Amino acid sequence: MRVVANASVISKSKPLSGKTQLLGDRAQRQVTTIKPRRLASPTSLRSRPLPLWFLHLSLWQRRASIATLLLIAGTLITYSSTVYLQQQWSQQFRKLENLQRQERRLTATNEGLKNQLASEAEQPSTDLVPPNPADAIILKAFKPKSNPSLIKPEAQPKIDIPSGY
Repeated sequence: MRVVANASVISKSKPLSGKTQLLGDRAQRQVTTIKPRRLASPTSLRSRPLPLWFLHLSLWQRRASIATLLLIAGTLITYSSTVYLQQQWSQQFRKLENLQRQERRLTATNEGLKNQLASEAEQPSTDLVPPNPADAIILKAFKPKSNPSLIKPEAQPKIDIPSGY
């Protein structure tokens, strides 16, 4: 950094590189020159090998990032499947409740029809006769005809077992 008390000195000296600031009032000017910093070249950083602990640390960081992403994906899959299964369960449960309600209505209607038929059967104007065992028709039991090709002989093969055992 270079500080000059008089502005005329700057013009006589060699040109300065960088920014020039004028400070103070007109009577007494102070000029400050700020030189730019030199940045290190990227090749100088690459020429030095990285420490082993840094390489291990960056490897573990990558592994932890991958594990974190997998855990987040697993959590989202678990959450979405839970929500989906709950929706499916509630839909099926509503269907079950509707079927049970219909079953109760059908049972009540069936019993009502049975009761109505029984009360109509008791009325003398229907010309219904109570059952008589003498009027019953008896049928013989059905015996299926045997097919010899379907019948397998139940002959069991003999297994030789030594007597020593």
